[in-house]
Amino acid sequence: MELVFGGMLVFGIGYLLLMILGGIGEMTDFGVDGVLDSLGLDALFGFEVGDAAEASGLGCSVIAAFLAGAGAVGLTASLTGWSFLESLLAALVFGFVLARLTVVAMRFLYRQQSESVHFSSRDLIGQSGRVTIDSAPGTTGEIMLEYGEVTKYPVKEADNQPLHRGDIVEIVGVEGRFLQVRKLTG
Repeated sequence: MELVFGGMLVFGIGYLLLMILGGIGEMTDFGVDGVLDSLGLDALFGFEVGDAAEASGLGCSVIAAFLAGAGAVGLTASLTGWSFLESLLAALVFGFVLARLTVVAMRFLYRQQSESVHFSSRDLIGQSGRVTIDSAPGTTGEIMLEYGEVTKYPVKEADNQPLHRGDIVEIVGVEGRFLQVRKLTG
């Protein structure tokens, strides 16, 4: 039994380290998501498996935490003389608790990182941006603007002047999907 628990521990810790250090994704290459999804483990453990886990990014990290925790407790219990049933029960309970704690921690971290910036194009009026492509008078140009995040926007020059790459412009209005800009420097 020690071999099984030791294997679970090594696999769980190894996979967690690979996810952290190597940036590997979900275990879909191994077909694990389909098997776990068909078993209905998402309802039992309170986390997604299969495609839902892939979308949320929780699936394999939770499984790896379960395996590492269950393997560690099961190995320790069996080496200290606990019976097979006691070792198995302790391993499953601890693995389940560790998996649930991992879900809570990962969801918290994802929420902290996924705050998006919401604003109207009209909020950009008065901001300055840099022209990224040359455009003739009256044609559509493009600027790069840092307002919450760096984004490119389609623009038209308000005074019907040409725009050259590198020009600094100020946003003076919004016309449909285009920002109206006025050149500040040349």
